[in-house]
Amino acid sequence: MNTCKFCERTFKSEQTLAKHMCTKKQRMADKDTIGAQLGYRVFQRFYELSTTGKKPKSFMDFIESQYYIAFVKFGRHLVALNPIDSNDFVDYVIKNAIKLSDWQKDKVYSDYLRIHMEKEPVDRAVERSIIEMGEWSKNSNMPLSDFFTHINTIEAVFLIKSGRISPWVLYLSDSSSKLLADFTEEQLALVKEVIDPRAWQHTFISNPNDVTFVKHILREAGL
Repeated sequence: MNTCKFCERTFKSEQTLAKHMCTKKQRMADKDTIGAQLGYRVFQRFYELSTTGKKPKSFMDFIESQYYIAFVKFGRHLVALNPIDSNDFVDYVIKNAIKLSDWQKDKVYSDYLRIHMEKEPVDRAVERSIIEMGEWSKNSNMPLSDFFTHINTIEAVFLIKSGRISPWVLYLSDSSSKLLADFTEEQLALVKEVIDPRAWQHTFISNPNDVTFVKHILREAGL
């Protein structure tokens, strides 16, 4: 009567059972935490993409998995990282058979960003960039047109390296040359990990209509 349904240990009283906290019971108690919720969703997606089984994985399957801790840690990592497209990033690490232990590495996200930004629709890239620049404008109490000429280089490196400012906007803006000139050699190296100028030059040559579209949008925004 007083048996833990998680570890099957038996106790003399209900009170002792209530106080008992085995690993699986603790995991179930933590089910509503953000790390566990995101980790579980990624766990489900992993089995959707990597196995032929059609039955969805339950939360009990999750807490009994030997990879539970790794998925929860990755869930917390997603919160801290705040990827530009979480679902797409999760699919990327799974479909490319990247080791679960490597999913939190900076290089994995940098590699993903480089591929993602090269293939994403240009209008989505520009929209995301303008939204991020608008947040800077509101927080700094400066006009949007001052973004590239007045933003702190450290903040700019973060926004570019995290994919929040697209190369479509950075390289095609008339005012971005000052920011690029203000970067230190180290900062330029960090930026180039994600937005290789040679690769993007080829992209611009191959997509003249998109270049015209972006330049028009940026001129309208005073950038």
